[in-house]
Parts: sequence; C-alpha cells; structure tokens
Amino acid sequence: MLSSVTRTCVIYVIAIAALRLMGKRQLAELQPSELVTTFLISNVASICIEEPELPLLSSLIPILLLSALEILNSTLAWYLPSYARLLFGKPVTVIRNGQIDEKALSHLRITPNDLAESLRSAEVFSPEEVLWGVVESNGSLSVARKPEQGQEAPLLPILIDRHVYTDNLQALHYDNAWLANLLAQKGLQQKDVLALFANDQRTLLIPKKAAPKGG
Repeated sequence: MLSSVTRTCVIYVIAIAALRLMGKRQLAELQPSELVTTFLISNVASICIEEPELPLLSSLIPILLLSALEILNSTLAWYLPSYARLLFGKPVTVIRNGQIDEKALSHLRITPNDLAESLRSAEVFSPEEVLWGVVESNGSLSVARKPEQGQEAPLLPILIDRHVYTDNLQALHYDNAWLANLLAQKGLQQKDVLALFANDQRTLLIPKKAAPKGG
C-alpha cells in the first residue's frame, strides 16, 4: 500500500513538472501538438499508477520523452516560422467588414451556427459589428469590432514573424510595395520585424531587439 502511494506521488510530481516545462497555457489555448502531448502524458501517468508491477523508471521515461519532444517542437517553431506554420497552421479570416467569408468557413469546416456561437461567446451578436474576425490556429475566434463614430479603427496585423497578412493589406488598400517601402524607410527587412500593425491612419512597428536601427 505504501509503495503504491509513493509511486502515485512521484508520478504526480513528475507529470506536473513536465507540463510546467512545456509552458503555462489554458486548455483552450493549446496548439494541436501541445494538446496531444498533454493527453499522452495523462494517459501514460494513469497507466503507471494502474500497473504497479511496471518499473517506476520505465514509467517515467515516456513522460520525460514526451515533454522533451514538445520542448524541441516549440523551440524549432520559435526559430523556424515556416515550420511553425506547418505544425500549428495559420489564422484564417472569416469575417471582413461585417461580411462572412463562406469559402473560409467551408475550408475550416465551420458551420454558420458554430460561428454564431463563437461570436456570442465574444459578446458579439451580429457579424455586422465585426471589422475583422479570424479563427486562430488553436481554433478560437478573435474579433475586432468596428469603431464607434469618432473612434480610431483597431490596428490589424500586417506582418508577424515574417508572415504577411495579405488580406489585411488589401483591406486597408495597401500592397506589398507599400510594405517594402515602409520597411526600407526604417532600414529593416521582414526578418527584422517582430510585429507590424496598421489601420487606415497609422502603423505600429515593433522591431526585433537584434534588428539594425534605421534612420
């Protein structure tokens, strides 16, 4: 009995430590690979507890291996944006200026009812209230409301970690030439930019710390 209790406590501590190493997120914010890793760790941990005849070390190795693989995945995603997009996918715009993009919904296999439910969760009850609605790579819906009269329009992402949001460029009546000219004025290249946001009035450019400073 004492051995079983000790074994359970050890596995409990190791499982928590492994998940903490992977990073702190809410369940709804997990990327697919993180969600799979979390489920696998929980299943392995339950097997370890339910099968006391298994050596403790052989039970812990799969948990540590899964954690190491997830850390490797996230590290590669940080340094290789193209790998991150392959692994996690990319955001998809489903609402633009109050208009629902049915083609995007079909591509994501999201029904209009699913979209309406997600909008209500964001306290939006009509797509006409939405300037920009995007399904994130983790499946959640992010919404930018249309500005009230006299208010500034929300800043939309234009360039994040070398990924250009072409649809936002077009919606703001900008193009790739405008983006290239803006970066040239700052003495930057796309790889030097952490994030770039814009609306029809101004831009917000955040360079990477290692990026050269333009004049």
